[in-house]
Amino acid sequence: MTRSDARIVSKAIHEEAESAREKYGDFTSTHEAYGVLAEEVAELLDAIRSNKRFSVQREAMQVAAVATRLAQQLEGAGEGFLARSGMG
Repeated sequence: MTRSDARIVSKAIHEEAESAREKYGDFTSTHEAYGVLAEEVAELLDAIRSNKRFSVQREAMQVAAVATRLAQQLEGAGEGFLARSGMG
C-alpha cells in the first residue's frame, strides 16, 4: 500500500463516519457504539466468509468508521455521555 492509497482509505473512512453522524447523530453512550460496532464486525465476518474483496473492504471501512466516530466523540464528550457510559 502506498501513502496515496492510505490517504484514499483514510478519507473514505472519515467520509463514512461523517455521513453516519449526519444520518444517525451522536452515540448516546459507549454501549450503543459497541452495539453498532458489533453489528458491523458481524457484517465484516460475513463478507470475509463470502470471499468478496470489495465487500470485505467496504465492511472493514465501516468498522473503522464506527470506531473513529466513537474515538472522536470521546474526545469532546460531555458529562451526560460519560455518565450514560458508566464513566461519569
